[in-house]
Amino acid sequence: MIWGLGIVVAFFAFVFWIFFIEPNWYRLKCVTVRGQKKLRKPITVLHLSDIHFVKKEGSKRAFFQKLSMLNPDLIFITGDVIDDDGGIETAARLLSGLRARYGTFLVLGNHEYYNYEAMDNVRYHLGLGKTTLHRNNVSQFVSEMKRIGIRVLVNESTRLEVHGNPVLIGGTDDPVTQQIDFERALHGLSPETFNILLIHHLDGLLKLSHRGVDFAFAGHTHGGQLRFPLIGPLVCETKLPRRYVEGLHDYQGIKVFISRGLGAGRTLFPRFACRPEAIFFELTP
Repeated sequence: MIWGLGIVVAFFAFVFWIFFIEPNWYRLKCVTVRGQKKLRKPITVLHLSDIHFVKKEGSKRAFFQKLSMLNPDLIFITGDVIDDDGGIETAARLLSGLRARYGTFLVLGNHEYYNYEAMDNVRYHLGLGKTTLHRNNVSQFVSEMKRIGIRVLVNESTRLEVHGNPVLIGGTDDPVTQQIDFERALHGLSPETFNILLIHHLDGLLKLSHRGVDFAFAGHTHGGQLRFPLIGPLVCETKLPRRYVEGLHDYQGIKVFISRGLGAGRTLFPRFACRPEAIFFELTP
């Protein structure tokens, strides 16, 4: 009887944790990546991904107030910023508080285009379709991001000097539901520049024929969301080996980082052993 009661209590405690505690237990992770040969001076980067803003700010407001104090050189946002159109205003309000010395750059994810209802998510994860009839107003989202000073890169690139380092930042359209054009996204890539690629889903690199990308930032996988000892992530969402579900890796000579993200959608949001995160990078020579 006591054992049975203990199992029931443990089960409900586990459910409470994965649905209400860990999804709101944000962390700021600091990562130093040494040996970037093209850099003359260090560059700092704040990487955000998969925020999944909705109309209500919830616990994200306090975390973004902390992020607003960082002032990195660059901010990169790799897609799924909103979950539905109600999140556009929230995204503009909270992201406008962030500051970067050389600019904030954003690429689109599948959630910028599509509003996934519960059954849409079931179809998605069963492999029955990545799109839905419920569309988000991506044009309004892009307009709002531009209004607050964010550079939205949709299969395009930009070049700038960061502490004297020539840097190329290329961004693709969403690899899940849209067409990637690497010719445009990496226009201007050269051996003299530190070449950065922003892409929502790292699987897009499977189509990359270019050589010379030095660093790629991605998201989409949410780190697997539910991670268990000996088993690892339950949901990998990648055609690449399972280790690419999160973290810092090398892929065919490219240094890549895949974020766990800060959200996970309205209907499939539980997390276990996979805290939502923002990452503060220092890239050094």
